[in-house]
Amino acid sequence: MLTKKNLFRIFSFFLITMLIVIAACSSKKKQVVAEIGDEKIYLDDYEKQYLKTNNNLDSAKNSTMEKRKEFLDLLIKFRLKVKDARDRGLLKSEDIQNDLKQYKENFITTFLIDKEVVEPKIKQLYERKEYEIRASHIIINLPQQPTPEDSIKAYQKANDALKKLGEGVPFSEVAKEYSDDMSAKQNGGDLYYFTAGMTVPEFEDAVYELKVGDYTKKPIRTAFGLHIVKVTDRKKRSDGIRASHILIMDKKDSLGKVIDSMETVNKARDVLARIKNGEDFSKVASEVSQDPGSAQRGGDLGFFDRRRMVQPFDSVAFMLKVGEVSDLVRTPFGWHIIKVTDIKPYLSFDKQKENLKNDFKKGPQFKSEYTKYLDKAKKDYKFEFSGEGFGYFTNKFDSTRPVSTYNLDSMFNPGEQEKIVATFKDGQVKISDVISFLSKNRDYLSSMATPNTMKKVVEGASEMPLLYKIALKENVEKDPEYIAQLTDYENGLLSFKVDQEELWRKIKIDNQELMSYYDTHKGDPAADSLKDDSMLAAKFEYRDSGKVKVRAFEDVKSEISNTLQQVKFKDLEKAYVDNLMKKYPVKIHEEVLKEAFKE
Repeated sequence: MLTKKNLFRIFSFFLITMLIVIAACSSKKKQVVAEIGDEKIYLDDYEKQYLKTNNNLDSAKNSTMEKRKEFLDLLIKFRLKVKDARDRGLLKSEDIQNDLKQYKENFITTFLIDKEVVEPKIKQLYERKEYEIRASHIIINLPQQPTPEDSIKAYQKANDALKKLGEGVPFSEVAKEYSDDMSAKQNGGDLYYFTAGMTVPEFEDAVYELKVGDYTKKPIRTAFGLHIVKVTDRKKRSDGIRASHILIMDKKDSLGKVIDSMETVNKARDVLARIKNGEDFSKVASEVSQDPGSAQRGGDLGFFDRRRMVQPFDSVAFMLKVGEVSDLVRTPFGWHIIKVTDIKPYLSFDKQKENLKNDFKKGPQFKSEYTKYLDKAKKDYKFEFSGEGFGYFTNKFDSTRPVSTYNLDSMFNPGEQEKIVATFKDGQVKISDVISFLSKNRDYLSSMATPNTMKKVVEGASEMPLLYKIALKENVEKDPEYIAQLTDYENGLLSFKVDQEELWRKIKIDNQELMSYYDTHKGDPAADSLKDDSMLAAKFEYRDSGKVKVRAFEDVKSEISNTLQQVKFKDLEKAYVDNLMKKYPVKIHEEVLKEAFKE
């Protein structure tokens, strides 16, 4: 019987478990991996910086302590330079402030779009990608520019198909009869498993709204035509699996026809029996598998995603648990025995955020969402063309000539460039802004300079000023993430300035040093004349017509100079960093470093 006392114990257990999970996630922000004077490098920050240089979590998890220490040393060196530069007030230098000003103007609008347009969508993308869906569809083709008659005919056909489904006719049968997808005749419209980001937005939105067993009651319009979709399965997905297999290939005649299939299947059954009786899978695979690519690795296929393998193989492999071995699986290649050796869990949003962001920005949906956001912003901020200024601007162009044939700097004198062509709340767009826009955006240069084209050019030139105003109004500059990213950029500038002023400018190399290096490394052709190419040890030796020769000093002078500069830079940097370590004592916590990249 479940008493109040037992219920309290169960509740307490779950509460403690949740607190442990939360503590594990947040503790990395408090665990100190290194100290530099009064500053600290937290484990969370170390991991983020490491993954910026090696964007592979699996590789990071399996990295050796030696590799982790190497990167920590580089990070400490970087932080020491930045700390010294900030303490010396280098951030206030004119060149860095000018660079920061230009960077801020571009970055603040990019950050705004990421926050307002990209992140809401990638959160939805992340949540959807956690699941994979199996669906079937009926497609009714439409031309890219359909006539009214084309559309009427397509919708009538789609409605006829929907009527059949409403009468209880199986989806696969309706797909075979009505779908313009030729493969539907064989698979009944089955699209197999897919996840978010793999289909066009209209199709994806409709699919993710459906429950398993449901189909769309109205046709979905996409660039490909009209679709009727049924969801047949939905389940959580992984980020890929690792599997091994043993392949027993079919025997085929000279025409590719399978012969003696029973001998093949019996051989496969014998191999499966050996595995079931406890023999080592990789050992058996090395002995009998007829897949030349994987047999030498004990059948290992490495990690792969859904849909990478042929469907019968894929379908079975993705149903297996780690360590589980399949029965015989038939594919066009023969008979397989599959063993799953690892499954990648679906990673957290933070670990996938940058990849999701990059993928989204490359896709068609970003442009659509960005346009929607911009159109709303123009409406909210009362964007409009300035009649007099815009008319003056467009009248300067001949609509029969391309935009690229005009030199806008000479077309408008400094006074004319101050004319206002568009306005919005608390802002304006001048001809000078349009000229600057066209110098950086070449999309319109091949277009004829019609009033409509120049209108689009002015709209394009207004985007950044408008977004900049919105960013300021939304207090983007106070956003912690914006501040963190801007600080990263500042740190990069400071480190570069230190390298230039403290190290590179102090490097002096004279001709005597260059010649001395050359004499030491040029080698002796007479001594090496009998060596082959792989045995030529000297730096500037090469083989010509069977003889060993030495490259002339003048030919390698710049190469030697670069080499010596690198050597001297490292020496100067070591001395400089050693001094900084005395000024800002460094302490490394190796026991914390061992915890890096653990979940």
